[in-house]
Amino acid sequence: MKTYKQIIVLSLIAFMASCKPSNSESNHWSMSEFEKDADECRLREEYEKAKGLYFKAIQQDERNFRVRHKLIGAYVEQDSLDKAMCILDKMPQEQKNEAFYFRLKAGLLEYSGQKEKAVKYYKKTLDLTDEPKVGNEADLFLLIDYAMLETMAGQKSKAVHRLNETLKLNWLTDDNKRYIEDFRNEFEFYQGIGSQEFERREDILIVTTNPDSLELILKENHINISGSSNGSRGDTTELYLSEKFRKGLEQLNIKMYPKKR
Repeated sequence: MKTYKQIIVLSLIAFMASCKPSNSESNHWSMSEFEKDADECRLREEYEKAKGLYFKAIQQDERNFRVRHKLIGAYVEQDSLDKAMCILDKMPQEQKNEAFYFRLKAGLLEYSGQKEKAVKYYKKTLDLTDEPKVGNEADLFLLIDYAMLETMAGQKSKAVHRLNETLKLNWLTDDNKRYIEDFRNEFEFYQGIGSQEFERREDILIVTTNPDSLELILKENHINISGSSNGSRGDTTELYLSEKFRKGLEQLNIKMYPKKR
């Protein structure tokens, strides 16, 4: 299970993966030896050494926001949020009106507990982000990222509608549909807590002797299952769900237990 901090870091990484430089900026995306060495150090959790190398890479090219993003990520992994924010705010002024700046700012504010401020920056990011055009499987990543951004910006109804419309495409595979439905369900039941909500939690326990039937009912009602295991007597199955789906379960009159009974 991913922690809240990991969710934030991965969210930032996912957004950066969706960014593409213009031709005029391509020189700012070349990977220096400093950056390569820093990446290797970070994988070994040698954060101090990695940060030093990232700083050297930034000195070579302060407009390379990919390197700055990685440096920020290293600070987040060490829970040094003030320093991470400082590195972000030292970004060249002309880049502070770009979507990637606002998205990073929102993520750091959210992780530091300033959720209302974070929503404002998610909205700014959304205003500067093009709606994705879905023509093939490769476009689904950008679709989900955009729908997540809509959700975080307080527009979950638009996000849910967008994914429901996408599910009507006739070329989607079963895996594609499961991928979209899983996120659609998360957005539909979103409670405004932030990225923390997308962490798969096992707060609620359901005990059943007919798991296939129950799982189908939950799927039809857009409720995600976080995990499952065999019951203590062997003739039952235990299903685990996040607290966010409690209201949906109550509407179905399904008996629930705390995870630890």
